[in-house]
Amino acid sequence: MSKRVLIVDSDEATRNLVSLNLKKLGYEVYCASSGSAAISKAIQHAPEILLLDIDLPGTTDGRETLREIRSYKDLKNILTIVVTKRASKEDVIKAIRMGANDYTLKPLKIGTLLAKLVGWANTELEQQWKQLKPEQENTLRLLKVTIERALDSIRQKTPLPYEDIVNAIEALGHTIKEDGIVDIISAVNGYNNTLFLHSLIVAVYMYWFANLKGFNEQESKEMALGGLMHDFGSALIPTDILFKPGKLNPEEYVNIKTHVNYTMDVLGTVSGVPDIVRNICWSHHEKIDGTGYPRGLKGEDISIHARMMAVVESYAALTTKSVYRDLYASDDALKMLYKPEGHLDPALIKDFGKGLLKGFK
Repeated sequence: MSKRVLIVDSDEATRNLVSLNLKKLGYEVYCASSGSAAISKAIQHAPEILLLDIDLPGTTDGRETLREIRSYKDLKNILTIVVTKRASKEDVIKAIRMGANDYTLKPLKIGTLLAKLVGWANTELEQQWKQLKPEQENTLRLLKVTIERALDSIRQKTPLPYEDIVNAIEALGHTIKEDGIVDIISAVNGYNNTLFLHSLIVAVYMYWFANLKGFNEQESKEMALGGLMHDFGSALIPTDILFKPGKLNPEEYVNIKTHVNYTMDVLGTVSGVPDIVRNICWSHHEKIDGTGYPRGLKGEDISIHARMMAVVESYAALTTKSVYRDLYASDDALKMLYKPEGHLDPALIKDFGKGLLKGFK
């Protein structure tokens, strides 16, 4: 069942923009232009998330609207993100005291807003992990904490917790050997795309694909480690670009491509990183026909590890909910990997697809 969101904003263009992009992510969206209309729709539809312009005009302003909505028993715990023109400490404290869980500023950056919504929704979904086997749940939580610590260290320019990352991959490998990957993939299937989700899913698929292709255990773990870390440099890309719905403009695309260099800079601060990991992080956006980046490598000049990574990442992206791309079923995603021709290694796509048909063993 999709999450219900109530958007309350007097500006029609804002309502339409946010509504359109939330619907792409599978949310059930309701809109209101005034406080009184918001209260009525909240009672009628019982939304789980409230996006509220705190500066609503009229007699029922944003503060009164929130107080009234939360006065109803079924709505008292509604997740609330307030939108405000002011960013002073006092205004933020007021919003939190009123019961807001988070806030964002006007003019709205849609990517930043979607990142906040996705983050809060994902947090709630983690409660479902308790239904997993204890080792599976512990592995997921370890990976989540480790990835988030790593990304924070990159943003704050503090030492990368590399040993913790390696230990998390060890735990992942053990869990997959014991129970396969179906439960882990299913447990994060309701997530919306975040760096955590993307890093985790790619690492899981890389470990599985490496085993499928006959790599030994150490190589498989190193390939999973490369999958986990390949996009760590994206932590330095502005959120409003990372989460931008629709096509990036040329300047934004150039900005996005720098994540590869950022990742390599981060790896340069750590000793003992395996060559397989460095190669995956450096070359996963190269294409067979030479049109990729950052070096324009062709064919087998791209390592087998990076070519496998390109297949895995593309499949993971197509089968994960995102603000900038539709969600595809596995069969459709596999067919799409062959297009445009010359980007991915067709033999590896075939191997990956055969493995999927046999099941995740």
